[in-house]
Amino acid sequence: MKKIFLILAITFLATSCINEDLESLKLDLDNLSPYTEKVATIKEGYITRIYADDILICETSVPTSYYLPKGAIERIDTIPNNKAVKFSGWDTYQFTATFEDTRNGDNDYNDFVCFITRDKVGIWDHWPNDSVKITMYIQPIAYGAGTVLQFGMTLPDGTDTIFTNNIQRDLFPGTSGFVNTTNFNNIYQTADANHIIKFVYYRAGRGDASYPFHPFIINQSGEKLYVALNGKKNVVKDYLSLAGILGYPLGIATSGQFAYPLEKINIATCYPGFNNWVVGNSSELGNYSNNRRDSVFHRVDWDLPSGIIKFNPQSLWPN
Repeated sequence: MKKIFLILAITFLATSCINEDLESLKLDLDNLSPYTEKVATIKEGYITRIYADDILICETSVPTSYYLPKGAIERIDTIPNNKAVKFSGWDTYQFTATFEDTRNGDNDYNDFVCFITRDKVGIWDHWPNDSVKITMYIQPIAYGAGTVLQFGMTLPDGTDTIFTNNIQRDLFPGTSGFVNTTNFNNIYQTADANHIIKFVYYRAGRGDASYPFHPFIINQSGEKLYVALNGKKNVVKDYLSLAGILGYPLGIATSGQFAYPLEKINIATCYPGFNNWVVGNSSELGNYSNNRRDSVFHRVDWDLPSGIIKFNPQSLWPN
């Protein structure tokens, strides 16, 4: 009987420690978001236009939320309201999404890497008949998983769309093994219409409203693993869909291009500020360490032709 009590006590103590560790390492989801959610200020009789690095991201005459990429220079203009003005809503919004494929992985965040661009246009036809056209462009960048992965998104209406049930076969055709994760000299190029996914999504609603979407992968165990994006806009029903067994995110997003670690290299060894960033002690991930330059996939110029990313994928589908 004493042995039974002793076993139960040890089990209880171990479980308590695990729970405490998970709580202490829980991610700061708002901090991990590559953007800051803000509310547009309105002036009676005027239209508010908000720019990020001179790119129009929000145009509205009613109070609405918008996303400002972290590190971008914001400019807010107001112009007299004119019936001839077309409301464009958000313009181009881009980020890099990177994934781990298991809960106990090596934290190199290169099992699947993609660059996402979204355009949103309001179709104004006298409320409540207004609708929104959202076009997503998904450029695959790297594949470091040793198993078959699926990729999809939870759309603004809460439904899931699977873009592929075999990422390497469909997004990196003709390849085997690791792609763009072992060195940065011999690049598998993906910045074309044969590799980039174009997805058009319509829904009823105002063009200046918020319509968040949430990328995920599904591993061979059938687990759906999400990028740890803003927790308020992307309702988190299961914290473990975002975090591994040590509390680290299963996927991260960064505004613009991202020099992800090469194969089997823990991200914390390349980015000294990573641990502080994921738990909310720092507002930015920061740059990789100079003495770890050969440990990350970096390009002097990420843009084409010397780089890898198509920053204006819309040009591939001009009509």
